[in-house]
Amino acid sequence: MWRITTKKTIMATTQTKEIIGWVSPMAIHPGEFLAETLGEYSLTQAELSERIGISKKVINEIIKGKNPITSSTAYKLSKVFPISPDYWINLQKSYEADKARFEEQSRLETEGVNFLPHFKETYKELSLIGCASGLKWTQKMFGEITSELQKFFGVDSLAYVENNTMQFAFRKYERDNLNHYTLAAWLRVGKNKAQKMEVAVFDEEKLKAMLGELRHLSLKEPEEYLPKIEKLLASCGIVVAYTPKMKNIHVQGACSWITKDKVLLMLNTSKRNEGNFWFNLFHELGHILLHSKKEVFVDMDNSATSDIEKEADNFSEKRLIPDYKSTHEKFIRKYTSSDNLEKAIAETAKEDGISTAVLAGRLTKEYKTQQNIYKVMSQFLPTKINYQNVC
Repeated sequence: MWRITTKKTIMATTQTKEIIGWVSPMAIHPGEFLAETLGEYSLTQAELSERIGISKKVINEIIKGKNPITSSTAYKLSKVFPISPDYWINLQKSYEADKARFEEQSRLETEGVNFLPHFKETYKELSLIGCASGLKWTQKMFGEITSELQKFFGVDSLAYVENNTMQFAFRKYERDNLNHYTLAAWLRVGKNKAQKMEVAVFDEEKLKAMLGELRHLSLKEPEEYLPKIEKLLASCGIVVAYTPKMKNIHVQGACSWITKDKVLLMLNTSKRNEGNFWFNLFHELGHILLHSKKEVFVDMDNSATSDIEKEADNFSEKRLIPDYKSTHEKFIRKYTSSDNLEKAIAETAKEDGISTAVLAGRLTKEYKTQQNIYKVMSQFLPTKINYQNVC
């Protein structure tokens, strides 16, 4: 039986790699094995050239690692040596894969040095919410962390995140201690959910008809209305992403069109009171129904209000409390007659079929400069939502 040490070694190596995930510490060009095989059979490059009809120059370049062993060459070699064409072809494939792996490792290390420092806090925040593995932040791990972040953002280079994904943030949302990298990650969390979730084709008329039903849900408890909102809006073509808190992003909600038939609506549900939650939900729905499909709308805490944001605010206020003037007058009468703020809010909300949290949230805006009233109203916003459906 024919035997060759090189082949046995490589076959064992290949088997080990397949069985236990062994990874070669270097990229070995198949030309090295061809040189050893020639030695085993006492053949010169010139003799091999004559036998297989390939120039001596090409064979020499294969042995020096300058030329590959092509499929055609592999079949020619199989006629000279008792080694199958697939064996030579797999050697070439393994070499190319190993070479690409080492080149990628080198590139990741370089990118880690150039871009990764900007993502230190962002990576920590992603790890805390379960969207990253939480590797130790050391230079030794920079390559793996960079690769992990690239996969999370769906990019080949973190430069794309900085140059493209965050352009809107740098343009619109400059404020103290806002971490644009983490804001970009927060938006990506929602987009990743939207890409995985199947919803109906967007139906504007159905959404408009559903606004009353959505508003009525505000009378329920969060445990009941959160999943129902997600289901109802999915039937209209909207993916709802309830997102966790991430440090230094100062964001309440966001919406963007994923495709012409699918919308992403994101809401920060980390310790948000119910009044804020419902206002932010209808605010984002206002963007979806009133404004451009090309825009990414990100609504920050206490952000400067543009005309577009005012329109979304007005949409939210009118849909949540359709006749606020009448409701407010009723509240004033009850409060004046009883001098009991809590009772006035509760009775007004009940008579008008409004959530006390929604009414109190609206009134806090009205009386935010009157601390004695504002303090009591804030007691009607005790329920803190802390729920997420991403990662």
